[in-house]
Amino acid sequence: MSTVLSLPRTAAAAKMSLREFSPSLSSTHLIAGALLTLLAIMLFNTVRQESQTFDESIHLYAGLEYWKHGDFGTNPEHPPLAKMLAALPLLPMGLTEPPHFPAPFFKIENFINGSKFLYGDGKADSILLRGRMIMALFSLGLGWLVYLAADEMFGPLAGLIALSLFVLEPVVLANSALVTTDMPLACLFFAAVYAFYRFLKRPSVWRLVLCAGAAGLAMAVKHSGALVLPTLLLLGLGDHFTRHFSLDDALAQALDGRPRRLSLAQLAGVLAVIGLVSYAMLWAVYGFRYAARPGDLAMAPTLANYAAGLSPLKQATILFLARFHLFPEAYLYGWTDILLNTSYRSTFIFGRLFPTGQWFFFPGVFLIKSTLTLLSLLLLVPFAGFLSQRRALLFVSLPAGFFLLVSVSSMLNLGVGHILPIYPFCIVLAAAAGAALAARSRAGQVAVGALLAVAAISSLRAFPDYLAYSNEAFGGPKNTWREVADSNDNRGQGLKWIKAYLDRHPASECWLDYMDPMVDPAYYGIPCKPLPSSMGLLVGLAPASVPSTISGTILISTTDITGLLSGPGSLNPYQRFLERKPDDRIGNVILVYRGTFDVSLLAALTDAVNVRRLLSQNQVPEALALAESAVQLAPDSARANRALADALSASGRAAEAQKALAAAQHLAQTVHPEYQRALI
Repeated sequence: MSTVLSLPRTAAAAKMSLREFSPSLSSTHLIAGALLTLLAIMLFNTVRQESQTFDESIHLYAGLEYWKHGDFGTNPEHPPLAKMLAALPLLPMGLTEPPHFPAPFFKIENFINGSKFLYGDGKADSILLRGRMIMALFSLGLGWLVYLAADEMFGPLAGLIALSLFVLEPVVLANSALVTTDMPLACLFFAAVYAFYRFLKRPSVWRLVLCAGAAGLAMAVKHSGALVLPTLLLLGLGDHFTRHFSLDDALAQALDGRPRRLSLAQLAGVLAVIGLVSYAMLWAVYGFRYAARPGDLAMAPTLANYAAGLSPLKQATILFLARFHLFPEAYLYGWTDILLNTSYRSTFIFGRLFPTGQWFFFPGVFLIKSTLTLLSLLLLVPFAGFLSQRRALLFVSLPAGFFLLVSVSSMLNLGVGHILPIYPFCIVLAAAAGAALAARSRAGQVAVGALLAVAAISSLRAFPDYLAYSNEAFGGPKNTWREVADSNDNRGQGLKWIKAYLDRHPASECWLDYMDPMVDPAYYGIPCKPLPSSMGLLVGLAPASVPSTISGTILISTTDITGLLSGPGSLNPYQRFLERKPDDRIGNVILVYRGTFDVSLLAALTDAVNVRRLLSQNQVPEALALAESAVQLAPDSARANRALADALSASGRAAEAQKALAAAQHLAQTVHPEYQRALI
């Protein structure tokens, strides 16, 4: 025991001080249970007020297709496990499967079939609630793991602070019960790392099985779950080459005499076992079948054709893995989709629109959407006095840093949900700093209590629209859309709020731009006339027509008004609204304007979409008349001129078609060409 007593006092004192200033075990468990109950209540009361977010219908439909038909070609963008679990409570409902809608592109096919499925039986709210409650179990499980990990690493007080931060963090609340793959990955990624931490502390077969199982499940819910394997490798190496024992290691070794560090050979064997188990589990969720779709069904486009859009090296890698069936076809298809997404998505961050991904996007989103409490406690970490607890610090900082680094380098600038796995690690780290501060003095206790109160107030003010949350330094939820767009603000969750608003503010005439073109707002009793969303214009789903001038109450999606999907300035059909202060807001995701507005560009773009539809139906004269009208409305629109070129070509007027095409090319190359690459 003299060896133990002679250990550096920095590590011992830091950990002992945290443990001495702690409530009893029974009281901490009781408080933790109460906090988790509060979380469950908050999640239920949040999601029941939200309409479908953008991809939930697709995920639920895909999950049902996996169960009933083994069709993993439905929504291959993500592995099947989370979607299968979400769809499990739908199986006894006897839901009607919509007639299969064939399309030349799998995303459009899934998009249409998913919406038909969700709304086809008139049970959308019931379907969503069942799936969402399954997803909420991952959040409750992650909350419990965060509490246990913080307790084990930094003491019971840290555990309670961590769970409190978890329950109050709007990013967590926003993503906890949605039918997406984000929360399942965050839960299972954290579980794998925590299980590996416990295994290295006290190796056993049972702990290795838990770690390998969690890692395999993480890979089976989302493609970025594959990062769990290099994360464990880095943790194993970092832990091995850390020279000083932690206090727990020293005490355990003194008690039973067994070494607490694996040799490099043993570590390599352990990581190999975890990798092989994860690989087998990934194949298992695909039914150990290579082909994405059953029977004679094929992907549209094929994997080879889809991968043709990648760089030569990426394409060769995907096709090599496919040729030897090293991974399931649907899994490789998903990776192809991810790699392609990084090349064409525009970005809106800090109130600016960029044509491509930006390295600072995810760090910026973390700053905007995390509570000031979490950010403040993270800033205190270097001064908290527990930096000598190397193993614990390694296991909470390295996974978060590595995941964020890979996310930044991917340039896949999507929602904060894509970096959700870093939040539990950041929360544990922040809680350790808070517990250390509270253990030092009464003033520290007051400071930590005040910070938690600030988090509670900020969270309650955002209820129930946590998806649109931003912290007070960036103007709060009402200002989020001005700072960051897409699923960081509006995922389509506001239809029920629109209905309630119109009931309170009746309008003789109203127009609605809703971001999801496949959802009919009339399902919720919304009487507004439709305006095309930017997504609808991109994929060719728009109303039959839009007049060049509209009057009344105009409801515009915050995502569309930023120009994220259309481009800035003269490319944005909702630019006039962006330049004017809204008269009201609905749930911080729908902006309300009243008056009369010129929407000539919007009308022209709608006509251009319908020109393609008419040409596909061989209604050439009607298409030509509509195309000519579109160019008259917006002569400086490359899309309108391109539609006219197509209609003239179909009419056999080749020379005029060439002239219109040249005009379209010129406009695309001279008016914000970085946003018109597809036309160029």
